[in-house]
Amino acid sequence: MLSFTAEELTEICLNVFQKLNIPTAEAEVVTKSMVDANRVGHDSHGVIHLPKYVRELEDGLIQPGAPTETLHESASIAVLDGNWGFGPVIATRAVELAIRKAKQTDISSVAVSRCNEVGRLGGYACLAADAGMIAVLMANDHGGGTCVAPHGGTEGRLSTNPIACAVPIEGKDPIVLDMSTSVVASGKIRVKQHRDEALPHGWLIDAAGESTTNADDFYDVPPAALLPFGGAVSAHKGFGLSVIVDLLSGALTGAGCSKGEDARVGNGLFVLVMSVASFREFPGFSAEIERFIEYLKSAKRAAGVEAIRVPGERGWVTQRKREREGIPIDPETWAHIQTLK
Repeated sequence: MLSFTAEELTEICLNVFQKLNIPTAEAEVVTKSMVDANRVGHDSHGVIHLPKYVRELEDGLIQPGAPTETLHESASIAVLDGNWGFGPVIATRAVELAIRKAKQTDISSVAVSRCNEVGRLGGYACLAADAGMIAVLMANDHGGGTCVAPHGGTEGRLSTNPIACAVPIEGKDPIVLDMSTSVVASGKIRVKQHRDEALPHGWLIDAAGESTTNADDFYDVPPAALLPFGGAVSAHKGFGLSVIVDLLSGALTGAGCSKGEDARVGNGLFVLVMSVASFREFPGFSAEIERFIEYLKSAKRAAGVEAIRVPGERGWVTQRKREREGIPIDPETWAHIQTLK
């Protein structure tokens, strides 16, 4: 494994975007999205995506400088058209708009269509937490990217349909739930493939419905399919949650629910933001969360468990470690990035 500081990765990404004449402000937002993902250990959404961004720019799939248009708006909601600009840029604008609206209306929601891949959802949820608000975000693949089998099926019909929620705590890192509704994010399969590692049993099933641990099968024809969250034992729960995410991110936004490979892959995005201060004073809210966390952590730990961690805590611990020791990048990912420099 190679090791880089966040500053080094940032400079590498910005240099690549500069050569492609990407507006500086947009390049900085996209780069921050990737590097922040690496910092908290979400390597599947980190700089491994830089070559993909370059390919999509060269193919005309990403439109740098595209305006984010408002199709419909009221005091508390907005429906946006991203015009196929950079996903992280559009998502940031959507969340910032939702925050501004929630300051006036207590609760707000923003729906987004024609948006390229936004990357790690949790990072956008944290924007609201930084403003003393709770955010819930959901995304589908704009009707495409159908790589997850429905419960009882052996062919992909859903995308990984992630959901994220961030809850602020006074003076501390927020609680952050950031998860795919599939058993694992599809990008983690690419990470395993780059590292030449076998997949755990229960991630993929082949066309016959049998478990496979070969990452290459996911990219073969016909492709292996991811299982919904819960795996072979309780996939019906992840499947049900994925359907709801698809409905809110696809049907409600106008991006479209999963429908097959003829669909343009991107992200339909649904954002919900709630102002904590509209419900109760923030110090009391924060104190109750801290009491709750302490109670959770007081449980007797199972053998071999070092600590009970609340959602997002592992990421913050990883971030501090990587700030000290550097961010690991596997040789294959680095080789792909090197071809862009």
